[in-house]
Amino acid sequence: MAFLLKVRWEIKPGMQTQFCERADVLAGVMLNHPGVLCYHADYPEPNLSEWVEIYANDDTFASHLDDPAASKPLGELIDCCSKVSCRCWGDPNPASKERLKAFAAEYQNTGKGSFVLNPNADPHSHI
Repeated sequence: MAFLLKVRWEIKPGMQTQFCERADVLAGVMLNHPGVLCYHADYPEPNLSEWVEIYANDDTFASHLDDPAASKPLGELIDCCSKVSCRCWGDPNPASKERLKAFAAEYQNTGKGSFVLNPNADPHSHI
């Protein structure tokens, strides 16, 4: 089942440039994982970044985290931060939930049928 993550990165003073560089590397890795349906990074204020990620399924999430090209910049991102937190919508499997503990994940109530992927989604559609 698909799930959505909102990750909040509180960046240590003096680490924003390094954080942004590592975030760019990680965003590039995402392009190798077609099951990462959405990635959005925002910087609403200095030393704060908020991301939205949508994963098609648990296998995609595991593959993304297990990719050696992703694990190194992800670790460096975490080192740049004083705090990382995550809110999750959807229902990741127990293995994904275990991995999300590293991001202090909190699970949000999602009404039945309120978070679904359109099975007819077409990224090339004009309508």
